[in-house]
Amino acid sequence: MEFSDVNPLALAGIVLMIGGSLLMAGGLLNMTDESVEGHEVWDCSFEDDDTCVRTNITEYESCEQDGDHSEDYCRTTSSGIEDVTLFTDEGNYVTSDLTEEDYELEVYEIGHNVAWDAEILDDGRVIYTEMEGDIVMHDGDQELERAELEGTERIGNSGLLGLTVDPDFDDNNHIYLFYYADDREIDEDIDEEVADPIYNQVSRFEFSDGELSDEKVLIDDIEANRAHSGGRLDIGPDGYLYTTTGEGEYAKTDNQDLHERVQDLDFLGGKVLRTDLEGEPAEDNPFDDSPVYAYGLRNPQGIDFHPETGEAFVSMHGPWRHDEVNVIESGENYGWPGEKCGKDYQDVDVEDTVDPLHCFDEWTLAPSGTTFVDDPDHEWYNSYFVTGLRGSIVYRIMTDDSGEKTGSEVFYLKDELDYSEVNNRLRNIEFHDGSLYLFGDGHGAAKITPEEN
Repeated sequence: MEFSDVNPLALAGIVLMIGGSLLMAGGLLNMTDESVEGHEVWDCSFEDDDTCVRTNITEYESCEQDGDHSEDYCRTTSSGIEDVTLFTDEGNYVTSDLTEEDYELEVYEIGHNVAWDAEILDDGRVIYTEMEGDIVMHDGDQELERAELEGTERIGNSGLLGLTVDPDFDDNNHIYLFYYADDREIDEDIDEEVADPIYNQVSRFEFSDGELSDEKVLIDDIEANRAHSGGRLDIGPDGYLYTTTGEGEYAKTDNQDLHERVQDLDFLGGKVLRTDLEGEPAEDNPFDDSPVYAYGLRNPQGIDFHPETGEAFVSMHGPWRHDEVNVIESGENYGWPGEKCGKDYQDVDVEDTVDPLHCFDEWTLAPSGTTFVDDPDHEWYNSYFVTGLRGSIVYRIMTDDSGEKTGSEVFYLKDELDYSEVNNRLRNIEFHDGSLYLFGDGHGAAKITPEEN
């Protein structure tokens, strides 16, 4: 049975726009005072047409200020359901247009544990990574294969991260993995008391019969730390392997030199790397004998390619809001750490920088995996979907055939009261055979399909 053909386990958390009202599982959403697995939920709607949705990761305890409800403080909607508000953390609220698309949502239990990346094969099987170090193949009904990657482990937010599958996988069983190499010796010139570094690497393996074999290391000098590794892989329409790397921001040091290395082309963090499938720098890369394709990125965790232009679109974590979506161009500088969202941020000299396509400058999405709808016959064609770790939402950026942004909106809301839905943070999204497949990094997957009219 193919992953895309499995019958739904539940129709939990369906989000539809009907007659201008937000419906969830058949009723007008209205949070009540109750406890859900240790998290407080409350009613912070001020009028029937206002909506306030609690996420499952905030520690913020109240929708009150000085004991009194305040619409300005809660930032609920002011014009029916044209906007939606979600709590993400204290003093930081998601406010955005809410989709008016009607879609069906089916929830699956595929058993993954702290999943990070996934790819769906042509026949509907899904391959995904677990951060602890396992590779799993699943058909939506049962687990088919599981292989352990030796020499890695989960360490903070690093471990086994990115995955992409060779275009000739059916013939060669090749997959490409981005992972923390736990046996890598730290450069003796690095002060571990200050930097606390780790090293990631990209390797190609043969994945067959429940085993990983014939490793070929493609990139092995990616310095990072336990939180900011980047780590997404994809093969572009040009046939090259693209790797996003985190900047290795060492939060416990104020050593400015460590932060500024993102602007250093010899430092592989905070970059988009581009190599052939043997690990050699692409012949037309902008810098001689270097895998670096673009630089000045903070912690990019999502990449996909525009269906018409072939350009790489990359999602990037910002510091306290200011997440970005960037269109990656050869040799360009995206400004970190001197700029965020095209504006000065730190006293670091950056020149000839490129502004983002989209900036989340009012609230934090914490963007991770992304996907384009690349079927020209699909009603969501040219839409770029971005999963949000912080807000438990999927954000949609609409583009035209030239890659210009034409609009954006909150597309999907995770039902925080129904833990059978995709859980926990929304880590990755894939488009396959007319549907979006959404993966949480706890358990479960959701299939999102346009509703038939």
